[in-house]
Amino acid sequence: MSLSKILAKLREEIEADDKVRENVLPLSRETVRRCGLSIKETHRGNFDEALKLVNEAHEMMQQAAAQVSQSEFISKAKILDTAQQELAEASNVLSLIQSGEFTDPEKLDIPARPYLTGLADAIGELRRAVLDSLRTGDVKRGEKLLSVMEEALDELNAFDFPNALIPDLRRKCDVARGLIEKTRGDVTGAVQQEKLIREMKTFEGRVKK
Repeated sequence: MSLSKILAKLREEIEADDKVRENVLPLSRETVRRCGLSIKETHRGNFDEALKLVNEAHEMMQQAAAQVSQSEFISKAKILDTAQQELAEASNVLSLIQSGEFTDPEKLDIPARPYLTGLADAIGELRRAVLDSLRTGDVKRGEKLLSVMEEALDELNAFDFPNALIPDLRRKCDVARGLIEKTRGDVTGAVQQEKLIREMKTFEGRVKK
């Protein structure tokens, strides 16, 4: 067989892979965008809209996964990891802020590794929710969300595997640990301030009597 015929077959294979890639990338980018919008809507308290965006992102990931399955090469390239990670983050931010429940990865067809790293990223968004609660004077909600942050990190730390097995999880956990320490300080300060205000009001009541 001539070289040109050999290479023609290889070109067909690679062109097919390229077509799959070109079909998947827009779906991946749009998934990331909708997940970002979902997180914003969650922080605004627009939970129905946030859920709608998460569901749309999930549908796009299903379409992308169907495309990826047509190419052995693309399926090994982890081309959907970032989008799946964002979906894990957005869905957990929504469920944790709305109801204090973690999202089951199987519900959204999220593989193990993107789910774990996405959950680690969600801790940072929970810090934002804590600060929002403290600014509005809802210290108890801030304490509850801090407890969720600590639970998530404790569970993620149990995945004590090399970076080669769960890429970037250790770094994300280190970042989350620092955020939790800052958040704990913020909540502690708010609790002490709230206690001081109560004591001052009690003192003022006694003086007036």
